[in-house]
Amino acid sequence: METGFLQIENSREEDQGKYECVAENSMGTEHSKATNLYVKVRRVPPTFSRPPETISEVMLGSNLNLSCIAVGSPMPHVKWMKGSEDLTPENEMPIGRNVLQLINIQESANYTCIAASTLGQIDSVSVVKVQSLPTAPTDVQISEVTATSVRLEWSYKGPEDLQYYVIQYKPKNANQAFSEISGIITMYYVVRALSPYTEYEFYVIAVNNIGRGPPSAPATCTTGETKCA
Repeated sequence: METGFLQIENSREEDQGKYECVAENSMGTEHSKATNLYVKVRRVPPTFSRPPETISEVMLGSNLNLSCIAVGSPMPHVKWMKGSEDLTPENEMPIGRNVLQLINIQESANYTCIAASTLGQIDSVSVVKVQSLPTAPTDVQISEVTATSVRLEWSYKGPEDLQYYVIQYKPKNANQAFSEISGIITMYYVVRALSPYTEYEFYVIAVNNIGRGPPSAPATCTTGETKCA
């Protein structure tokens, strides 16, 4: 080194320390006054550059990848949890990015992405909602029977995200297609314009944004009678 000029490129924390200039020739050695070099390390707490999806709606039995990306200085470790269950092994915890693979999803659940470093910890919750067809309405009852109308009432104990109900009916044992009333938003309905003194069978079907669920058990009644089964 001829000029006595020292340049440190891409300085790192380990470059920090005491430096001095040493000059040597045939007459001897001379040391400069020591100077201290302090390397200021940029420290940034973890933050999500790409948090996981807030809500993911999937069909029953489907697969899903949940991606979570976090940055900081130092770079944070990223893991996934389901409730209190740790889904990322401690010895396999990735830095910066973690993709959770869900296979054959059977139930709705909340998954939490956690990013942590020596400067703190953050988390973000992703809700995985399983969509499925409605269950069948139950306890179909018939009342207010006249010669040309009956009142149907039923119960429903399945998922609440229903759009409407459908009533299907036809004369019992008749070789014909079912008549259908759609768009019912109550759990009761008066079916009119029936044939007098005819035995009918009725089914109630629940509908959501996925489609129609299975029909209820049949309810039968003969118009013009005061009571029905």
